Amino acid sequence: MMDRKMKEILKLAGGKENIKQLTREDQVTRMILEDSRKVDMSVPAATDLDATIRITGGECFLTLRDDSSDYYRLLRDMSTGEISHDHPQRETKRTYQKSLSILHFISEVFKPLMPAILGAAVLKIVLAFIALINIYNSSDLSSLLQSQTYMIFKSIGDSAFYLLPILVAVSTAYRLKSNMYVAAAIGGLMFHPQISYILSGEEEVQFMGVPMVSQAAFFSATLWIIMTILAASYVERVVERISPKGLKGIFAPALTFGIFVPLVLMVLGPIGAWIDKRMPVAVNSLLGDAPVVAVMLLGAVFALMLLAGLHYWLFPLILNELMVNGFSVIIPAMLVAYIAQAGAALAAGLRSREPEFRKLAFWAAGTALLGVPEPAIYAVNMRRRASFYAALIGGAIGGLYFGVLSVKSFALSESASLLEIPSFMEDGTLNVLHTCIGLLLAFCASGLLAYWMAGRAAKSKQV
Repeated sequence: MMDRKMKEILKLAGGKENIKQLTREDQVTRMILEDSRKVDMSVPAATDLDATIRITGGECFLTLRDDSSDYYRLLRDMSTGEISHDHPQRETKRTYQKSLSILHFISEVFKPLMPAILGAAVLKIVLAFIALINIYNSSDLSSLLQSQTYMIFKSIGDSAFYLLPILVAVSTAYRLKSNMYVAAAIGGLMFHPQISYILSGEEEVQFMGVPMVSQAAFFSATLWIIMTILAASYVERVVERISPKGLKGIFAPALTFGIFVPLVLMVLGPIGAWIDKRMPVAVNSLLGDAPVVAVMLLGAVFALMLLAGLHYWLFPLILNELMVNGFSVIIPAMLVAYIAQAGAALAAGLRSREPEFRKLAFWAAGTALLGVPEPAIYAVNMRRRASFYAALIGGAIGGLYFGVLSVKSFALSESASLLEIPSFMEDGTLNVLHTCIGLLLAFCASGLLAYWMAGRAAKSKQV
């Protein structure tokens, strides 16, 4: 049955090679055709295909009613509208390789989010500069930071990052051609007041007898949101394929909300509970027994912790450090990780020949230096895997230097950035000097390594 339908569709479209672009939205599959003269207009009259042909602005559009997305999946599997007609084999291989890269997929998810994230980052940086200037020009810092005007501007700058789980969920669903509104609801689950209250940490939480970590931010981490939407998209496709016609578009979301999302919570909950019990103990033990190794490892893996939402467990440790010791060695590790990401992003921009990517990389490097590393991590370095690995190595090198020289921070800042270097000042020591040397070392190491690795990768592709 489907074979006959596909033959009719391809005959109507003028052959597989005539399909330039393929999309699906609202139970409709749309195609942009290369040549309208190849369209066989006799097909709709001779078959029961629910199809519409429209020519607008010199382009020919073919629209098919596709309730179960069967037509779209079959056409997509045939690589219609996704390959270059000049070099189909090479392009298909490249697309296949990209699909295997988790880092590249995450970068593709974040790519359309960059205007909102970079715009919000610039506002946050401007506010940070204003607060820094106010420290040296005014004896009453609290009057600015607690003013309603400043707090409203700060909330505007934080909005894109606060709602990042929803933005990531929508972008992931868009890339996977699944229901973006269902994804938005999943991404926003942890913002529900009742959920926030239950996971506030005031008491132990169990869901259907399964222990859950009292850390809502953990469930909203980028990695778990993307993996949840990815798995939900497969559930949606299978359910839509087998659902009766009267339940299509309804049964899949109901199954996702009623069964799949609770299953995800029951899987992530125990994982988070296990991390909650062991990670603080492990970090504290490592800081006590081998502080140099601890700072080096934190400098290397902090970006990965940010991706998985594990960095939230470090903040209680930082507060404990500051209260007990009067200083923190975790904050320097976080800062050196950000600076290493900036160096790798700058190198990626210098190596690239794509104007848009170069612009993004340079902006991302700047925001990472000033405390907003997300564009550098997700949109630049994950897109160039060599840059991401170089950033991890650069963070480890800078962290090793910090560990050996016992670099400390004496204040808890809102974000780790170059603007917070004054918090490393200590009378009678070279702590600030060693801070600057360690940051420069991480920046240069990650940048040079990323530049070299990208050059090697480019040469290997030419061969």
